[in-house]
Parts: sequence; structure tokens; C-alpha cells
Amino acid sequence: MKRVFNVVLTLVGALALMGCDDERQTIIPTPSQPFFDDVQNVTKFETRKVDGVWRLLKDGEVFYINGAATNNFYGEVKKWGGNAVRTYGIKEAPDAKTQYTTRMVLDEAYESGVYVNVGLGMKDSGVFDYSSPANAAAIKEQLENHRTWVRRFRNHPAVMCWSIGNEFETSDAAKNAVYFKYVEEVAKMIHEEDPNHPTTIAFSNSDVNNKLKPLMQYAPSIDILSVNSYYNGVGGVATNVKSAGWDKPWMITEFGPRGTWALTSNTDPKELSWISSGTNKALEEMTSTEKAAIYSQIWKNDIKAKESQGCIGSFIFLWGFQTHGEVLSWYGLFDKQKNSFGGVDEISACWTGKAVENPAPRIENRQKMTLNGKISTEGVSVVANSKDNTATVEATSPTGKPLTYRWFINKEGEALANGSMPDGIAGLIADPTKPTITFTAPGAGAYRLYVYAIDEANHKLAMACIPFQAK
Repeated sequence: MKRVFNVVLTLVGALALMGCDDERQTIIPTPSQPFFDDVQNVTKFETRKVDGVWRLLKDGEVFYINGAATNNFYGEVKKWGGNAVRTYGIKEAPDAKTQYTTRMVLDEAYESGVYVNVGLGMKDSGVFDYSSPANAAAIKEQLENHRTWVRRFRNHPAVMCWSIGNEFETSDAAKNAVYFKYVEEVAKMIHEEDPNHPTTIAFSNSDVNNKLKPLMQYAPSIDILSVNSYYNGVGGVATNVKSAGWDKPWMITEFGPRGTWALTSNTDPKELSWISSGTNKALEEMTSTEKAAIYSQIWKNDIKAKESQGCIGSFIFLWGFQTHGEVLSWYGLFDKQKNSFGGVDEISACWTGKAVENPAPRIENRQKMTLNGKISTEGVSVVANSKDNTATVEATSPTGKPLTYRWFINKEGEALANGSMPDGIAGLIADPTKPTITFTAPGAGAYRLYVYAIDEANHKLAMACIPFQAK
């Protein structure tokens, strides 16, 4: 999901000519970033038809991907029954958003027993012209950067495959033809440098004529098709793959509830028009319990059910907490304290075939939370700085453990320095630990009122929110 991750390649090291070949340059890694050269423990992945069905094989055995698109808590995936994680670009050093580097992700994955779909960040073909002679040097440099990353990590035992970019194609077939020719160069290079791991490319949808067919024509060295798809479009991927004539394996590399970008006044959830204005909009949001049901439905009906049609698995989105996006509570499967929402329970049951022993708290639907007696669908507004506003929520604890509550109010669009959701505006809520609260409205503007119902004994929680306007 490009709206959540916008990975920029980090360029490190010095450039040096290799031999007498002045057409090829390679980055020499700095001493602090050595190659991983333990060739004895390489895990070999390959794609092959088994009994007429495309499969991914790990060291010769069929490997079905139960994966998570991750930005935090990589080592937790195995605990819940998963076997793979996905990254979006090579990261050499910690930054404000995360302390994880690519090597740290690979090491943690290996220690916990999962494998990594390693992302290689690309220049976005929607804004970077791959056909311009003026960009030839930058294109060449990007290729050699990728060569360095592949050489550096190809022998790490946690590597599963290489993903050449994430949603960096366009909706224009002609532009994609140019871009895919370059993708083919990268894929061929990877096959030359690393015969043990297949290549893939992640699309934002499965457009037959503008994406799938041009990819087949111009990038035949791509081994696996990856598609990011959300409710309610995931079911159409298998149909489009067949229609395009794609005869290789494919996987769903992001899936989840309907995206913020796809909401209208007729969807569920919907885009709301504030009562006071026909132009200012707000995005209604599902409770974590409603979202959990969507994850399970997609995995069962649109992913696992398509295994015989060449689907080799999937990656749930998003394992961790969001650090980018229009609404920062939309996709995270954990809070920042590593408490898990119900979506983790649901995907664990899918992965393992067994229901979890201690399910997360539940807020069944949006009607179970009100603000001044109104539900989110009604487009709630309050008087700015007014006192004695009330809100309530109805949550249940399947484990029977007592629930603690945490209410907070954030201004729409605000984020912390690391991109994550703020902890709330101080001083507004009299006692944020009860299922029913009284609060003072903030100044004029658009906000969200959140509530977490937390099972502290089991480190799980449920979430609901109401967007509202103070005027």
C-alpha cells in the first residue's frame, strides 16, 4: 500500500569500477555493513508445478505462505502460526520511524522461524521517467544498488524471495511497458546473483490489460505475481489472473478491510458529510471486531480457496501499528504496547486451523459506541469547547477477564514525529478509564474520539472510534 509505505532507497558506500568494465559499477559496502556469507545455511526457495498446480517450494517441500506485511513485532508472527513476513525496502540504519534495519529483520525472522519476502525499493514510475536519457545514470545506479543488496543478503537463511518494488507501476500500459523493461533488468540480475530465491513484483491491483499483460510481455523473469488488494476486491484477483493468461504462481501481498481511499457515501463504512457543511468529509471507521471478521472472510474465501488456482499464500496488512496513512488506526493489528486486536486472533485461527484460547475483547459494531447519544453514521458534531459531552461504549470480554478502558481524542490528520498515532489531547476527558465518560470538547476543527477496551491479563484489546466536528 503506497499510501502507508513510501520507501526511499538508502544509498551507502562508495562507487568503484569492477575490472575493466566501465559499463558496470558496484557499490562497495562499508566495513560496518559486511556481506552475509554463511553459504552453508542458505534456504532454497523455488516455484514449480506439483500435480499440475503452481507451488512455492522450500528446500524441495511445498511451502504455503501464511504471512504478514510488517513494520513492527516481526518475531511475533511465528507465535501466532505464521511463517513469513514482508518488508518494503532495504534499510541500513535506524531512523525516526523504526529502529529495525534489514539485517535485524532477517535475524529476528530466522531466530523465530519465519522467512522474509525482501522488498527492494524502486523509483516510482508515476513520477520518475524511466525513458528519459537524462535519468540513465540514476537508473543504472539504482540497479547497482540492488545488486549490492542482493549480494549482501542472498545467503541469509531467512530470505524467501525478492520483491522488486511495491505499487510503483501506473495505470497506463505504455508507461508500464517502459518500467517493466527495467524491472526485467533487475529480475535478470537477481537470477544471476542469487539462484536460490525467486523474484516478484507487487501491484496495487490486478488490472489485466494495463498491468498483467504488459508484465508478461516485458518482464518474463518475474517468477511470482504479487497483488495488494482489499475488501471487496480480493476475490477478483484469481479471475483476472486467469483472464490475463498468467501461468505462474501468484500471491496476495496485502489484504484487509476496505481502504480509506475507496470510501464513498454508499460504501460500508462510508464517507460522511458533516451536517454543517456539504464539503468537509469524515471517514467512518469499523470497530476492530468488525475488521477482524473481514480479515477472516478474505483469507478463507478469496485466498486459501484459490490455492488450486496457483495462489501460493498471502500477507495480512498491517502487522504492527501504522506510521503513515490517512487514518492511523485503520490497519494496525497491534497498539504500540504490543497488545493485539481481534484481527490477530482471526488470522491465527486461519493459519493454524484452531481458535485461540483467550480471544480479544469485542466491540461488536459501530452502534455500540455513541457520542452525545449519536452513532458515527449520523455525522456527529459538538459545540467547540463545550462541557459535559458524553460518550459510552459496550464492550465484552470473551475470557471473562475485567476490561480496562482508555479514551482519547485526536485531531484529524495529526501524527507523532515517527508517524504514529498521538496519545490524545490532554485535559479533555474527566476519567478516561470508564466505559462511559464525560468530556470537554476541543476547539473548532475535525477530531476522532477513540476508545480502547483492554484485557490487560492477555495483552489484547478492542477499538472503536467516532469522527466528530467541533464547531
